[in-house]
Amino acid sequence: MKKFKKLNKNMELAGRSFKFIFSCFCLIFLANCNTTAQSVIENSQRTISINISATELIPADMIIFNININAEEKTPEAAFETHKKREAVLTTLLKEFDIKEENINFEPIRINKRTNYNNRQEEVTVNTNQQVSVSFSDFEIYEKIQVSLIENGFDSFNGSFSSSELEEGKDKALVSAIQKAKERATFIAEQSGVKLGEITTINYSEHQVNYPPMAMEADMVRFKSEAPSMMDFAQTVSVTSNISIVFSISR
Repeated sequence: MKKFKKLNKNMELAGRSFKFIFSCFCLIFLANCNTTAQSVIENSQRTISINISATELIPADMIIFNININAEEKTPEAAFETHKKREAVLTTLLKEFDIKEENINFEPIRINKRTNYNNRQEEVTVNTNQQVSVSFSDFEIYEKIQVSLIENGFDSFNGSFSSSELEEGKDKALVSAIQKAKERATFIAEQSGVKLGEITTINYSEHQVNYPPMAMEADMVRFKSEAPSMMDFAQTVSVTSNISIVFSISR
């Protein structure tokens, strides 16, 4: 009989413990549900997303001229020697045209071995390559440099317009893009009957710069006659800024 009473008492204590644990579990579950519901409400905030770009045109007042120095010989020694001679010629030309050292950029010489088969006969050649880039603001020497390069055996070069006001143009394009985004968001909000709120997110990508290519016109006859040239016309460099802005909206 005593054992039976003791068993009932133990079962009663176990039942109370179970009720307490179950109650705690319910409270935790309800609290989590409340937090989740609140999070869903907060994340369901309505927004307007504007993706827009703006382009700024800058007067071109510089020329970037890219020159490729190359040589091809049967051995590495001969290729390197030929390359150094052409490099010396180019160095002399740049000094003659008074191209400043800070406006000259170049890469190290690259040497490659190339194997070809002609009528099943193996032919090995060694090629060198070196990229040189110079910039200058005197448009009058542009054609003179081309003529001098061709006269000295250079056959691989190209040019493009640039501007000394590139950084200012980037800032102007970005300011214009932001202003356009605000105006577009305001217009959409007004037409939709909602109130435009604060900016919640801004995503910005790097500027896109378009350097107009230049035609290579190293015609020595036309050059000597000083005939009218396309260089007589003004050119521009375009800078485009892309931006994405998210605005909150409310009734």
